[in-house]
Amino acid sequence: MEKLPLAPALLRLISEGRFFKVVFAWLLRLGALGAVLAGVWLSIGLWKDGGSTTQAVFAQLVFQIALAAAFYLAAHLAWLRAQDVAAMPQVGGDVILPLARLIMRLGGEIYASLLAVLSAGGAFLIWISAGDAQSGLAGLGPLLPLASGEPFPAGLSLLAAGLASAALGLLGAYTASEVLALLCAIERNTRAGA
Repeated sequence: MEKLPLAPALLRLISEGRFFKVVFAWLLRLGALGAVLAGVWLSIGLWKDGGSTTQAVFAQLVFQIALAAAFYLAAHLAWLRAQDVAAMPQVGGDVILPLARLIMRLGGEIYASLLAVLSAGGAFLIWISAGDAQSGLAGLGPLLPLASGEPFPAGLSLLAAGLASAALGLLGAYTASEVLALLCAIERNTRAGA
């Protein structure tokens, strides 16, 4: 078995933590590219479901700008966090938990930015088109809360629900990250005291 030095070298590489930094930095960069491609794909799909009046087309154009901004933010956040992962210091071999904290925060940041920008764009879409292009938002069902009824209250409820969900999602992700940091500090203090 000593003639196959690949497995011990691979295990040593994984246990040092540098492996995870490199892999996750590249995965986040690929995620940034994926966010751009998802935005383009979603944009094409949403043009098919929009209304046909001039007002609906203009509303759809405004929403497409918001969609581009939202997916740019998601890609940019993933790219920035990839740089943070690559530059993350390695303190005594501990890489996984700081990496998990960073990814929790990134998840909340992406969720909040997508939801905030898309709910604002959706509200404007409803208001500008007077509800005519509202059916185009059905493709964003998992991201945006559904709004129905008269255009102004529907847009207002979409905006309020989206912004509130974005704030709560960001708060939840940052809280989970801080709880993980607290548990790690408790564990370190317990080991130091023992």
